[in-house]
Amino acid sequence: MLTMSMPAAAFILVSVVVLALALAFGFFVGWWRLRLTTAALNAEKRRLEATLGIVFDPYVITETLRDGAGRVVDFLYKDANRAACAWIGVDRDRLLGRRMLDVDPAVATSGLFGILVDAAERGIPVSADAFPIPRGTDGVHWLDIRAERVEGGLGIAWRDVTERRKAEAILERRASTDELTNLLNRKEALKQVETLNRRGGRGLAALWCDIDRFKLVNDTYGHAAGDAVLQALADRIRGCLRSTDDIGARIGGDELLVLLHGVRGLDDAMNVAEMLRSRAAEPIPTTAGQVAITLSIGVTIANPNESTDALLARADDAMYQAKNRGRNQVVAIAADASVG
Repeated sequence: MLTMSMPAAAFILVSVVVLALALAFGFFVGWWRLRLTTAALNAEKRRLEATLGIVFDPYVITETLRDGAGRVVDFLYKDANRAACAWIGVDRDRLLGRRMLDVDPAVATSGLFGILVDAAERGIPVSADAFPIPRGTDGVHWLDIRAERVEGGLGIAWRDVTERRKAEAILERRASTDELTNLLNRKEALKQVETLNRRGGRGLAALWCDIDRFKLVNDTYGHAAGDAVLQALADRIRGCLRSTDDIGARIGGDELLVLLHGVRGLDDAMNVAEMLRSRAAEPIPTTAGQVAITLSIGVTIANPNESTDALLARADDAMYQAKNRGRNQVVAIAADASVG
């Protein structure tokens, strides 16, 4: 029978103890590192949540969902700040883990989903300014949107600029309209003629209207009555326009311009002009009493690729012919400059 000397047994025992201590120490170090890592991750999560919470603009983090072919089919809400939850109208606990298109189908119908898919696929930050999004009974809201790919999904931020958009629209309208009549002003009217000419393919008619003896109206009834006449005429012009493509403008003190887009020919434009002349002749109530005025109207049709100056000069010439023939009538000059 083999026996072990005392020094050898002691050595083995010490080795076992040292190995056990080393294993225990290694386990402790690993456990401690895991704890520190977990704590760090939790701290980072709390920091991220706090950061998201103090961001004033709505911000969400999503996970990209794909089908079997790898196509992006939706985005899953992974995190959201308070502003985002308030704007979406869903509590954070009820929002996280849900699909974007289930929460707000307007993301797809508005075209925003395509922008987000592009950001997810290409990995390039995308932005869309003043993007229209339907908001149920609130109508359309306008958003400045930024989206950037993060690991496994997108970070999406937006700002509701609806009020800013409304203020800009008011300023644009003031810059493009006549303050008294709310018709387009001369500058905007000329711009619209250029735009309609470029669209081509459909008849464009110009009706140059001049109020007969308008100075006499001001001298007899006063300028307040004259203003009332202009406002009433503007309303009657708007009532004669056939579609949103037709335009009414005030291009001078007593000169008005009507642009008809899509007329079938000169006779079509003449019919509208006669209707306007007839409506204008109806008495207009003012604080100084009923005022009766008449219009002299020149009508013409645009030639293909014709300049704005040439078109309006021909309409102006036709109007002066109406004046010279006794006023209160419509005169047309065809595109070939023959008198209608």
